[in-house]
Amino acid sequence: MASVNEQDLAQLTESIADWGMGYDRTGHWPQKSIDLMAKMGGWRWNVPAEFGGDPVSHTELLKRYAALAGGCMSTALISTQRDGAVELIAGSANDTLKNRWLGKCAAGEIYTTVGIAQLTTSKRGGGNLMKALRDGEGFRLNGMMPWATGASKAAIIVTGAVLEDGQQILACVPTDRAGFTVAPCDPLITLNASHTSCVHCDNFRVEPDEILRGPAERVLAIRTPVKPLVTSACGIGLTGQLVKLIFNIPPASRNAFGDVVNPLIEQYETIRAMLFEAADRVNDPEFETPSTQIRVRVNDILVRAAMVAMTLSKGSGFLLDRPVQRHVREAMFFLVWSAPEAVQTGTLARLMAPLGADTPLSLEI
Repeated sequence: MASVNEQDLAQLTESIADWGMGYDRTGHWPQKSIDLMAKMGGWRWNVPAEFGGDPVSHTELLKRYAALAGGCMSTALISTQRDGAVELIAGSANDTLKNRWLGKCAAGEIYTTVGIAQLTTSKRGGGNLMKALRDGEGFRLNGMMPWATGASKAAIIVTGAVLEDGQQILACVPTDRAGFTVAPCDPLITLNASHTSCVHCDNFRVEPDEILRGPAERVLAIRTPVKPLVTSACGIGLTGQLVKLIFNIPPASRNAFGDVVNPLIEQYETIRAMLFEAADRVNDPEFETPSTQIRVRVNDILVRAAMVAMTLSKGSGFLLDRPVQRHVREAMFFLVWSAPEAVQTGTLARLMAPLGADTPLSLEI
């Protein structure tokens, strides 16, 4: 199992940070950042060893996501969505699909992603956005995947749909089959380089050997235990980069606001430690991972750090060639990324309260 070198991860962040500025401006697919991630083992770090992977621990994986997010959030999003698809394939009972695709994923021969927001948090249009009808031993899909990162680059995609009786299926399907259409990307306020777009299925055929799970009541109920912490890891990585920008502001402009900045830094360090301690313990059967509470705390400190960085940067932070404005926009993404109602409610409640007003979250059982 590969070990984490903190210095290498810091270098990864810095190496892709300048590229991230360019990708943010152009919206081009962040190939150089992806190539550097791959050089550090990024295609293999969550693929089982039997398929050519080099899996890392939960904590090490989250630290890699944090490092990517600090440098280029589009690259981090691409990586997490690809890894989410790999996790769902590897965690299924479908050996045919594992043997067909996981070796190619580990070798970086193909890109894959997920199109499952229609089963989780997306309410775009209301109702069941992707419907499935039985077609012999297979199924026909009709509807949409509202958010699919890198769909135009993906050779396969993991998606889900709802049957007439309310049961769900989860499938891994090729993207070059008739009835599968990737829509042009809608302009976003940030992360356009992630090429996140909507995917439409029109009488799209799913073969029997392409089913990962289901029909079942909730096909996404079983995920790896670290999955709920992935978004928080990216958020804490971005917060760390904002903290670094705050420290790079000349002391003459920063020191007068020590009563604001110092508690912010302390809270960041506390929440960061909390996140990785939780990752260390996710396999402990006696430990209930406080993933929603951690996510809310990360959202809170991230948004506050973004506002502090912009405020202390003054007018220069508003210039498009400065990283502050990019990271402020990226921070807003976490208010909508995989944000169920409990996260939204908790985030808004904390943002309306003074920093540190409540007792720090304890990880004690």
